[in-house]
Amino acid sequence: MNNKGFHLSVSAVSKAKNHSVVAKSAYNSGSKLVDEQSGVVHDYTSKAKDKILNLVDSDGTKYTQVIEKNVMHTALITPTLAGDLAVTREGFWNDIERIETRKNAQLGTEIDVMFPDGITADQRIVLAERYAQTLSDRYNVLVDVAIHRPHSHEKHVGEVEVVELTSRNFHAHILLSSREIVADVEGYALSARKNWLQWSTEERLSKGLNGRGDELKYQRTLWADMANELLPENKTISEKSYRELGISRLPKMKLGKSLYKDILKGNRSVIHEYNETIDEINAYIEKNGLVIEYDDKGRIDLESNEQEVNGVTIHYKKRKPFARIELSNIRFVDPAVELEPAIPKSNSQTHSDAANDHALDELLAISADFVSQKKMVRSALFSTIDALHEELAHQSKQIITIDKNIKSTQRFTEEVGQDFSDPRQKMIELARQISTKEQSEALKAALALVEEFRQDDTLQTGRAVSRLEEQLSQIDKTVLNNKTVLKKLIPLNNEVIADYKGLKATLKPFAAKLNKLATGFKALDEIDVEKTELQRHWREAFEDLQAIEVTSNLDTYHKFAALADLDVGRFKALEQEHEALRALKAVEIDDTAEARLKILVSDVKTFKTANNEDIKKLRQQINTSEKTYQRLSPFYEQRIALLDQSEAVIVQDDDLYDEITRTKTTQLNADRLDDWRNRTMALQYQLNKAHEQAKLKEEAERAREDALTKRRLTLQKRREQVTLKRQRINETKAYRDRFDNLVVRVRDRVDALDVKAIDAPIEVIKAAEAVAEHSLILHTLKRTDSFTALQKSLRNTDAEKATAHVQQAATSLWQQLERLPDNQEKIEVLTQINKRFEHVPAITIGAATLTQTVTEQLQKTKSAIQTQNRSYSSPSPF
Repeated sequence: MNNKGFHLSVSAVSKAKNHSVVAKSAYNSGSKLVDEQSGVVHDYTSKAKDKILNLVDSDGTKYTQVIEKNVMHTALITPTLAGDLAVTREGFWNDIERIETRKNAQLGTEIDVMFPDGITADQRIVLAERYAQTLSDRYNVLVDVAIHRPHSHEKHVGEVEVVELTSRNFHAHILLSSREIVADVEGYALSARKNWLQWSTEERLSKGLNGRGDELKYQRTLWADMANELLPENKTISEKSYRELGISRLPKMKLGKSLYKDILKGNRSVIHEYNETIDEINAYIEKNGLVIEYDDKGRIDLESNEQEVNGVTIHYKKRKPFARIELSNIRFVDPAVELEPAIPKSNSQTHSDAANDHALDELLAISADFVSQKKMVRSALFSTIDALHEELAHQSKQIITIDKNIKSTQRFTEEVGQDFSDPRQKMIELARQISTKEQSEALKAALALVEEFRQDDTLQTGRAVSRLEEQLSQIDKTVLNNKTVLKKLIPLNNEVIADYKGLKATLKPFAAKLNKLATGFKALDEIDVEKTELQRHWREAFEDLQAIEVTSNLDTYHKFAALADLDVGRFKALEQEHEALRALKAVEIDDTAEARLKILVSDVKTFKTANNEDIKKLRQQINTSEKTYQRLSPFYEQRIALLDQSEAVIVQDDDLYDEITRTKTTQLNADRLDDWRNRTMALQYQLNKAHEQAKLKEEAERAREDALTKRRLTLQKRREQVTLKRQRINETKAYRDRFDNLVVRVRDRVDALDVKAIDAPIEVIKAAEAVAEHSLILHTLKRTDSFTALQKSLRNTDAEKATAHVQQAATSLWQQLERLPDNQEKIEVLTQINKRFEHVPAITIGAATLTQTVTEQLQKTKSAIQTQNRSYSSPSPF
């Protein structure tokens, strides 16, 4: 059983603690997220990148350590029932921050889990996502998963920096949202429900969940069960305590990140001392085969309450188990002796209790005696190790410096020209006789062994201590031998360094002058760049003057362009001399070299002065040309504009045109241009006047033609209106004649129906004839379509009137028929009317035709008559 491989803790992300769920998600996922509520940018992208540390080991050797990125994998898990949701980490957690408005609102729940040994990198992803998906489906929430690599802990000791990697602590941060997430038309929505952790016990049980305490136990058990499915049998883990597993071992307190860092720095803590005491007691228990008996009857972590909810058995606890163990409430019992229930301490203790107390006192006394003796031995060993380590560290620094100087002798020779091969060889031979690295490794092993003695004093035997003392004695001899060799090596090293520094001192002023001269060459480079730029400016300035016809003298152009040329050959000769002097070694610096340097400084100065003079002259010429252009360009442009705008006018006067076009640009001025404009305007006035007279004549002629055209159009329009009016009168008269003829023919047809022959009141006869007449007119109008547009409009109007008349007449007929008494005469009237209406188009009253309505009324009347006959029949004889 791999009990050390289980760790699961649950904590709330709450506003009451000034937490930000956006910041928590950004840290876990190693991403950059913006908190929209506060505007704060939480950038933890460095956690998703590899880090390179420049370190120095305990021997002073520099090296680099690559720390792989902390965040290995991230994922957003949504409930299976919600389907595929488009969710972003930044958008979702900002929605949570926005919806949770209370100052003490819980924004989420974070579960930290540790991956046990035996889980591969791929299995970590599978395990974390399976666990997160199960919780997401159980609580219907979004789960933000992030798998982290072990953190690196850096320890600084002086200039030494050591990095310790906790290689076994692969862990995951599982962040659960405070609200349920559901599918929505816009992507997803958050429920109005409270956090699942804050539900009442009744609501929990109704949803098939456990009580708060057992829900945490469910999460722990679920993690252990899922992990064990991937682990071999010899590495399975359990969420249960030592007591639940029946292991006689006391648990230690968790150190935590801050205390762990304190231990790395060499600081001790109360918890650390407590854990040492627990280690001593556990060792004593294991050595003597004792069993722990807990005197805490109030604990219920082994109990289970059950409750039936909707036919489902729910495990539920009303109280939480104790979170810690009091050493005063436990007993150590020999397993061979029958265990008795623990009895609370009182004035009348039993013999068994007294014996147990005596065993505990004896354990503590023996432990204290052993601890004091063994701690003294460990302190002496540690003091010896520390002294040897300090001396070896000092020797290691010295030999590192000497090795560095040995490796640098070739560079010394290149820099100053001195041959250091003989002393270098002697230094190499002596350095080989010194041993520090192996002894330092041996001291590390010895220190680790002493640490093992401290952790488990059963390993601190007399033989082990003697063997360690012998090893330290051998290291001490090596340290003394190193001292003897260093007494010879250090003076030789110092002599080489002194010679090198002496030659460097000779080279320094010469090199300083060369470096100063390098600034002069940099100025020459700038002159070259400046001349190139000035050459471009001169070309542009000359082209501008050509553009406004001021000059075309190429001799002037080439004269000043020559000032922009740099004597490249001379410049390269000076550079070559400079490089030759820089190549001289310290042993080669003499009076000749100093003279060459002095001449070079003078030549550079002269070359720089001559080029600066050229630059000065060229700048003056460019400045003059630019000013000339600025002065004359506006006049030239005004002349061109005058020609462009009024050339058609100016060409009317040959003298004016020749004067404007042939005047040189240098002779242009404002007065001359004003004179040309005035003369052009006068000429323009004369031309405009003649043009206006011609235009007036042309407009008068056009007006006369327009008047004649307008008169012709007016007469034509009047003729068309008269024609149209006459045509409408004819169409209307033709329609009315046709309609009147229709009315005559319809009345003849109604007379042919012989409605008057029906033996009925005159009102019924008139109503029936009106119905027949109007229905025949309406039917004929609807079927006739050979009309003009005007006649169709008249026809539609008459059809609407006929429709209204039909409905009115039919209603009147029906009212007259209903007034008739229900007798045989009414039946006869209805029958005759129905017979004649067979030759009349269908007329609708309400939802039925008039014929159907009359027929229905006929049946009702017959039924009424039959009923009356049965009611008043003669009585039967006796």
